[in-house]
Amino acid sequence: MKHKLEYIALRTIIFFINLLPVPVILWFSGMLGRLAWVIFPYRLDVAYENLSNVFPEMGKDKIFPLLKKTYCQFAKTFGLIFILHRKALIKLVEDAQISGLDKIQQELEKGKGVILTTYHGCWFEAYFAWFNLNGLPTSLIYQKQANKLSDDYFVGQRGRYGSSLEHIHSQSKMAAYQEALERNRLLIISLDQNYTDNGTPIQFFNKELSCAKGTALLHLRTGAPVMTSVYYMKDNKLHIDFDTVDLPEYTEINDDNIADISQRAIIWYEPWIRKYPEQWFSLFHRLWKKKGYTQIKRNLGDIFLS
Repeated sequence: MKHKLEYIALRTIIFFINLLPVPVILWFSGMLGRLAWVIFPYRLDVAYENLSNVFPEMGKDKIFPLLKKTYCQFAKTFGLIFILHRKALIKLVEDAQISGLDKIQQELEKGKGVILTTYHGCWFEAYFAWFNLNGLPTSLIYQKQANKLSDDYFVGQRGRYGSSLEHIHSQSKMAAYQEALERNRLLIISLDQNYTDNGTPIQFFNKELSCAKGTALLHLRTGAPVMTSVYYMKDNKLHIDFDTVDLPEYTEINDDNIADISQRAIIWYEPWIRKYPEQWFSLFHRLWKKKGYTQIKRNLGDIFLS
């Protein structure tokens, strides 16, 4: 019953949001982000420490203004999820500026599939929609929501833009991921997460992060190439950039090789996150540790003058 009520509330909100013009929705979402910054800054301690890791040279006077922008973008992200099907936003995805697509196509011609790593950016739904709109054979490793009704809704929403994107649950066994590569598909794997229980320790912004082993294990087992992908907004245009991770020849599957591949892949994302930190969705995730964050205190100047 709880899930049904949550789902009814979700669909009601989506219905009324979509009665409004897109510019109004984005403005309203931004206002909600500003309000959250003032009244209830979600995971402020986590976001502050994460941003401090990304920019260790920054002081409080520079971090707070950047965090304020981040809260506005974070709120807009949820607004975009509900309205991506609108004509103006579909046009934005269709007109996306793409670089490195030729590298994707060259790798697919080899028939081994592609391990396509990425990070959690705010425009993730637009990124997923692009693969469907362009008919690229893509498999997304994703984490199911606890509410099955809501989960089915969001998975179904992605199907509105095409049928080439399939979903593979993150709890599936490696055989499911290998099978996707055997079918010569792009397999999307997000790297900027903390896998404390079964990850491999690597350096991310000069801090130890427990990174998922999947990318490395799949490469070592199948020989499928490892590529990177970033997506971001610049000058009111959506950009998606693909590139190849140069890897040496590995002769065995061991912890050192797994860590080396993971490190070579994730290091690509550091300059992009530094360049567009307000578009980094994982800024609010507990990346480097699960607990022990310092409570951040703010004064009126920090809140309103930043």
